[in-house]
Amino acid sequence: MKKYFPLFLFLSSAAWAQNFDVLLTKKPIDCSDVSYNSALYFVKYLNENKIDSARVLLTYWRTKCGMREPVFRATFLLALKTQTFSDTLVTDNILNYIFKYRNRLEYANTDYSSYDNYKQYFDYVPPGQEFDKFISQLAADLKMMYPAHSMEYLLGEFYGDNPEVLFSKIQTDTYSTSPLTIEYNKAIDKFINMAEGHMAWIMGAWIPTGAIKTLGTHPELGFQMGAKHKKMNYDLTLSFKFVNSPTTYMARRNGAWEPTKQFFGGYIGFDVGRDLYARHGNELQLLGGFGFDGFDALKEDKDNNLKSASVGSYNFNFGLGYRYYVTNTFYLGLRAKYNLVDYTLNKVIDFTGNPISLQFIIGGVNNVFRNSYLEQLKYRYRK
Repeated sequence: MKKYFPLFLFLSSAAWAQNFDVLLTKKPIDCSDVSYNSALYFVKYLNENKIDSARVLLTYWRTKCGMREPVFRATFLLALKTQTFSDTLVTDNILNYIFKYRNRLEYANTDYSSYDNYKQYFDYVPPGQEFDKFISQLAADLKMMYPAHSMEYLLGEFYGDNPEVLFSKIQTDTYSTSPLTIEYNKAIDKFINMAEGHMAWIMGAWIPTGAIKTLGTHPELGFQMGAKHKKMNYDLTLSFKFVNSPTTYMARRNGAWEPTKQFFGGYIGFDVGRDLYARHGNELQLLGGFGFDGFDALKEDKDNNLKSASVGSYNFNFGLGYRYYVTNTFYLGLRAKYNLVDYTLNKVIDFTGNPISLQFIIGGVNNVFRNSYLEQLKYRYRK
């Protein structure tokens, strides 16, 4: 037995060496190879009208690599060709496939030398090459087999000869109940309700009513800063009204009445608005607010050592506002507000009334992150 032991060791070592040769040199099945070659064979099988072979290939491709964008696109095209499309193909990941396909189209028109750095992102199927060209041409041809307002036609158009119309079309009533629109609206809802910063300039007229008509109408300039969230608008408002009164009125200082035409006033307050109607760039708002209101009635008289005298009052206001959005972030607006005040509170004047504010607004709302995403989805949230 001993004399055979060296031979046994030699044979065992040789067997292990052979096993390691197989183990360490055999290339494992890799999704990069599977995807690259499956895309080419899919084109080959469809060109030869080997539908069963194409179907088996897709099952193999999906098993090895999962449902990736090229796999989804090939699956959709095969369903289009065999007239077996159903809503079950529209998964909750379809928007991701759509975005990746749009990125493929953009990348195909750029310098191709960097493709090696993005192979994994493009699922190992080169953008703009044989597979993409074949799918695009066949989708454009096959869509004609379906009604113009069907989901088959819409997706055929997207993957075929008109990829820019998809998001605008699914916002129409025609596709309002389609699975694709439902997934689209889910994506929109994640961002549409995010708050936006608001800023606006105010130009208008302060128009007195009642006894304060004596003070006359005055121009008004102001500024707003706040936020818009869903249908609500919240703003800190600062405005000034100026130009002397056209007629003389009486104001009290140190217990004595003095004639004056002096008028320079201001308002600082917190304003709230709620959208009553918002569609196609038009917004109608119910407005309300509260703050401090007042104006200078008598200038300082240094010669006689007299301080200035000012009128002050609370201000509760309400009214209506309208905005027309020139773009999704820039608008022009009008506001009409009725102001409840009492200018007799600090006894500088003994007459009061409730003024009306008519205002022209130039403003904007913005949230860069929110609007960037909605813009990618071509969401017509104001326009």
